[in-house]
Amino acid sequence: MISHEGNRGHPFTFRPSLGHLRTLSTLKQAFYELRRGRLGLSKQPERPGGFTLFEVLITLAILGVVLSLLYLTFHQSMTVMAEVDDRAEVIREGRMVLERMAGELKGTFSLIQKEASPAFRTGFVGRPASEGNDSLDRLDFTARLPSFSDSREGGWGFFELGYFLDRSPGRKGLTLFRRQDDGMDRNLLQGGRSVALCDGVRSLAFSYYDRQGRKGKEWNTLEGERRNLLPSRVEIQLKMEDSRGRVHEFRTQVYLPMSG
Repeated sequence: MISHEGNRGHPFTFRPSLGHLRTLSTLKQAFYELRRGRLGLSKQPERPGGFTLFEVLITLAILGVVLSLLYLTFHQSMTVMAEVDDRAEVIREGRMVLERMAGELKGTFSLIQKEASPAFRTGFVGRPASEGNDSLDRLDFTARLPSFSDSREGGWGFFELGYFLDRSPGRKGLTLFRRQDDGMDRNLLQGGRSVALCDGVRSLAFSYYDRQGRKGKEWNTLEGERRNLLPSRVEIQLKMEDSRGRVHEFRTQVYLPMSG
């Protein structure tokens, strides 16, 4: 029971209700629980900031694996691209060489010359050669081709041409040379200027077919039974190596319009 004195000095009696008593009991119980530390209000110890050494090592290991995979993928991609580019370059070069040779062979001509010592000689001479299992054939001939040195539009000229293989210092494998002599003379097999067309050549082979379709590895219009007779067609076989040593073979056949 709680006593309280009013303003007028007359005392009165305050009687707490059942709800007030329950509230006081609850507060009292909470006080004791707080003192005993059973409310869970005590602050939990915080974890120190940063990462442990074990976590750092695991992270670095995972990062290393990921970077290694990325590098291997990039390296393989660059290797494949280099191989594709190298192969494409060899194929492009081989096709260009064969197209040029075929175009010039179509202009081959041979004049019938009865004199023993003419002022100039025309003809077609193919000579076989080999080195091991590889062919190193040589071909010399006269051809009528467009003349770029002629100032007239559509001018034509007569040339001595030749194709052969030789070793060039500082270059890989054999080198294909093209010989051109702008002034025809008595020597069909020499003279003029030789220019390297491509490197990395493995072999160069020519085959010649007569009008009956018989195949041969040698042809000479300057003497013998085929004097003044051109082959009906010529087969060209060119083998070239890429940077990885893989051999690429190119083959074509050319019909000679002037063979008759």
